[in-house]
Amino acid sequence: MNIDEEIQSGIRSLELDSSEQSNGVVPMDVVKSVDVETPDMMEEEGIIDEPQPDFVEVHTETKGKDKAKAAPEVVEAIDETEEEKKRHLNVVFIGHVDAGKSTTGGQILFLSGQVDDRTIQKYEKEAKDKSRESWYMAYIMDTNEEERAKGKTVEVGRAHFETESTRFTILDAPGHKNYVPNMISGASQADIGVLVISARKGEFETGFEKGGQTREHVQLAKTLGVAKLLVVVNKMDDPTVNWSKERYDEIESKVIPFLRSSGYNMKKDVQFLPLSGLVGSNMKTRVEKSMCPWWNGPCLFEALDSVEVPLRDPKGPVRMPIIDKFKDMGTVVMGKIESGTIREGDSLLVMPNKVVPLI
Repeated sequence: MNIDEEIQSGIRSLELDSSEQSNGVVPMDVVKSVDVETPDMMEEEGIIDEPQPDFVEVHTETKGKDKAKAAPEVVEAIDETEEEKKRHLNVVFIGHVDAGKSTTGGQILFLSGQVDDRTIQKYEKEAKDKSRESWYMAYIMDTNEEERAKGKTVEVGRAHFETESTRFTILDAPGHKNYVPNMISGASQADIGVLVISARKGEFETGFEKGGQTREHVQLAKTLGVAKLLVVVNKMDDPTVNWSKERYDEIESKVIPFLRSSGYNMKKDVQFLPLSGLVGSNMKTRVEKSMCPWWNGPCLFEALDSVEVPLRDPKGPVRMPIIDKFKDMGTVVMGKIESGTIREGDSLLVMPNKVVPLI
C-alpha cells in the first residue's frame, strides 16, 4: 500500500468512528442553529399568538454587563405602573345635623354608579313607609336601622367611588352633638373635608349659631389636620331658596370670617359651591344655566378632583398618631398612617411609653 492509499484509508476510518460515536445525533453546531429558528417555526404553526412584552424579557437571567443594562428597564417599567395608579383620598363630610351630609354622600354613590336604580326604588319605598320621603338617598349611607328610624347618622359611614383621576373614600360623620366623638374618629382619618351647609331658611342660622355644630366641626377638622375644605351650600333647590344668589352670597359672607379665624387660608384651602344633594344638581355635571344662571364655577366632582393635598411618603419613617383603642383579643389601636408603610412582622415603637409591639 502506497502513502496515498494509507491516507485515504485513515480518512474513511475516522468518518466511521465519528458516525458510530454520534449514533446519528445531529452535531452541536447544528443544534444551536435549530434553537434559534424554533420561535419562527412556532409562530408559523400558530403556537405563539402574540409577542411577549419587553419587560418580561428583562426578568430573564443575564450575566455581567448585560445584567447591568437590563436593570434600568425593570425600574422604568415599575415607575410607569406606579404613575398609572390613581391617587387615593379620604373625604369626610361634616356639618350640622340635617344639613344633608348623608343625602349628598348617597347621591355621589348613585351618580358614580355604585348604586343601581332598583336599590334606589327600594329605599324610596322604605323612606315613604317611614314618612320620610326626602331621606331615601341618605339610606345609601345610613345602613343602620337605628339611624334610619331616627333619621340621624350615628356611626361614621364609609363608602368608595372613583373619578377619572382619583379614588375616594367617603367618611360620613354624624352631625348631632351627642355623637361628636364619632365625628372626630371620621375627621382624623380624612385628607380633605366637605362642609355641608343648608341654605334653607332658618336651618343655616340654627347650624351656624354658637349652639350649632357647624362651627365646632370646622374647628375640630382643622385641629385634626384636615387642611383643605370644600364648603357646599346644599338645598339650593328648596322653595325658600330657589337657587337665590342673594342667599348664597349671604351664607358665604358669614362663613368666610369664621373659617379665616379657624386657621384656613381662603385663597388656598377653601372653595365654595352651591348644589342640591337630593336631586344631584351641580354634582357630577355643572348646574344648568336655566336653573342657576349666575354660577360659573365647577361642580362637586370637578372640585374634588382638583383638590391638591400633600402626598404621604410611603418610604419615610412610620408615623401614626393613635386616635383610639379598644379591647378585643388584646389591645387594638386605631390611627391614620401619616408616613411610612407597615407590614406584618414589623416592630414599632409606641411613645411615650416606649412599648415595642410586633405587627
